[in-house]
Amino acid sequence: MSEREIQKRLRKSIYFIVCIGILMVSGCGIFAFFLSNTLEEAVTSNMRDETDEYKKRLHKQLDTDLQLLNSVAEILRHTDLTESEAFPELLDQVNQSNDFLTMSYINADGIGIVATLGKEIETGVRLEDLQEEPREIAQKALNGEECISHMFKGDFSQERVFTYGVPVYRNGVADGALLASTHVEIFSDILSGNQVMGGTGRIHMVSSTGKFLIFTNPVVENRPDTLFGEPYLSGESLKQIPEKMERGEEGFFSFRYHGREYRAFLTPVGVNQWYLVCVNSIEESSRMVLRVVEGAGVLAAVMLILFVFVLIYGYRLAKSGNRNLMKMAYHDALTGALNFSGFQKEAKDRMDENSSCSIVTLNIHQFKFFNEIFGKERADRLLKAVGEQAEKELGERELLCRASADQFYLLLNDTDRTVLSERLNRLMERITCSFGEQGDYQVLLYCGIVISDVNDTVYSLDQMLTHVMFALAKARETHQNTIWFFDSELHKKEVMDNYVEGHMNQALQEKEFRLYLQPKIDLKTDALGGAEALVRWQRHDGTMIFPSQFIPLFEENGFCAKLDMYMVEQVCACLRQWMDAGLTPVPVSVNQSKLTFFMPDYVNRLMELADRYQIPSGLLTLEILEGMALENVDALNRRLEILREKGFHISMDDFGSGYSSLNTLGKLKLDELKLDRGFLLEVSKGDNNSRLIMEQVVTLAKGLSMSAVVEGVETEEHVRLIKELGCDYGQGYVYSRPVPESEFTESWMKKAGINQKTEKN
Repeated sequence: MSEREIQKRLRKSIYFIVCIGILMVSGCGIFAFFLSNTLEEAVTSNMRDETDEYKKRLHKQLDTDLQLLNSVAEILRHTDLTESEAFPELLDQVNQSNDFLTMSYINADGIGIVATLGKEIETGVRLEDLQEEPREIAQKALNGEECISHMFKGDFSQERVFTYGVPVYRNGVADGALLASTHVEIFSDILSGNQVMGGTGRIHMVSSTGKFLIFTNPVVENRPDTLFGEPYLSGESLKQIPEKMERGEEGFFSFRYHGREYRAFLTPVGVNQWYLVCVNSIEESSRMVLRVVEGAGVLAAVMLILFVFVLIYGYRLAKSGNRNLMKMAYHDALTGALNFSGFQKEAKDRMDENSSCSIVTLNIHQFKFFNEIFGKERADRLLKAVGEQAEKELGERELLCRASADQFYLLLNDTDRTVLSERLNRLMERITCSFGEQGDYQVLLYCGIVISDVNDTVYSLDQMLTHVMFALAKARETHQNTIWFFDSELHKKEVMDNYVEGHMNQALQEKEFRLYLQPKIDLKTDALGGAEALVRWQRHDGTMIFPSQFIPLFEENGFCAKLDMYMVEQVCACLRQWMDAGLTPVPVSVNQSKLTFFMPDYVNRLMELADRYQIPSGLLTLEILEGMALENVDALNRRLEILREKGFHISMDDFGSGYSSLNTLGKLKLDELKLDRGFLLEVSKGDNNSRLIMEQVVTLAKGLSMSAVVEGVETEEHVRLIKELGCDYGQGYVYSRPVPESEFTESWMKKAGINQKTEKN
């Protein structure tokens, strides 16, 4: 990225941030608006909650007084105290020990006792002589009701009071009424105080007609008798609030008094149609809202100033640090060369101007071990040496990159193979010489090259970076300074490898892997003695992928384990078909990879397949390569013994093609030895030494109770030779090429069955 591009992006960023700043300031305003509404709702909710709290306190007081009366009534129900001469005194004592002004007891005949604080006890009081409010309460109590009267001025106490009444039961019938009067100041004590709405509010009690029953710290100085009128209610609220009270509903209203706005909340107490009215000035209740709005304005201003400061500072900082940032973003800190991101960018720009170039990747042989042996400091010196020497080799518009660890890339202008080879050989020699040998360790390098234009095919940068890794992989197969060019053949292999790995699982699911069989001939009878199972990958379009194109890759990626067990199952199914068709089955050998052979559940899976298809395990011969015996003979023998105990036969394939040892052969428990076709080729050329070795190997195999099988039998001369050498079975194109299972059944199994019937006849 150029400085001009960075400045352009900076300007865009500034515009973007300015817009964000404007949006945020606007957002602060919107936030303040919504927050104001939210807080306004919170204020009204708080007013409602606080009024409800005072209502609960009133109910608690009422419930406490009623509970006390009910307790006394319960005592009277279980005793004959009302008939006692001492009852008036007892009633007076109870009254004096509580907060009531007056306590009365009226019997079923309407005659009662009145005990008033500070006065003489009155007896023989008749119900009709009581004031209207206590008389109604007494009558309701005698009818079994628990009730509370309206407020009134008591004759006995000469104070504003209200009366509680509860029934006194005997034998399940209301036989008397227990009354208690108390002054309204208990409500004043509850409703008054400096804690309403944080000390700024007031709570009053009114009747259903709007009359003030309890007036606490009035806002209106002249104390109006009713709520229904100026200054509390006027206009629309004068109509709405009485209607709400008539329906027993709560409601908010506002009024203006002496230049100040007030908000009020009215809610029913739930007793005698009393209502609580909470009053607070809007200025006091909304003080927090105003503070929040003011705070939001200050915050918006501070944020705007901060944005301007950050913009100016950020622009200067970005401009001054532009070059350092670019270097950090696109260069390797250790060598100073481009990193992979920088290389991709510069290479793309370079190829946009001129696509003719070469991409080179350079790797140090076993750099990981070099790092472990000599330490990080010396490994870093080696990487720097590679970078320095490569930098000296670069021409104009050529690039060097250290991608990771010991992975280097170069973009060179040359496309001629000879010139490239000379330049890179010279570079590798300079690197080796400049760093020298480290004790017994010689620094070797691998080099893969891809040219952008090969056989009229022009590769993109991404394609070249992919292809060059295949060339490097081929170079790594050697153990010296090596250069390998990516070519069409390597490209074909790359394409095929990608196809194989991308489709192998799908091919297995869709049964594209086909079972082919090649006969093994009994050399004593020239009859069919067995078969070897071989795999072919036949796609649905009929095209064939040969084993050499996928087996090595499967052994690398581990897919061979799935394929091996799949082929064992195919063989079991084939044997089952022969048996179901009345054909005498012959043993079939199946190749097994090392990965498959040492799977923990390998034996169990084999037994499960044999049981599922009801196949005698002796019809399955498991072929292993001689290389398995080189690592751990004991472990291999333990596995062989288990398999042979289960009835499976074991064959060693390609004996003599690798590092075979007669000593190792003597230790293994095998049923069959398959001699590599190389023996037969040498013997057929007249090599007496090879003939002698082969003859002795066959003799040794028979001495160890193994069958000797020769692969690669292609001529009648080969047949004659292996018979002379005493081999047991022959296998090769002279008898038959590998053929599909169905063809093998027709050509060999049914033919063998007919011959057997003919011989019997």
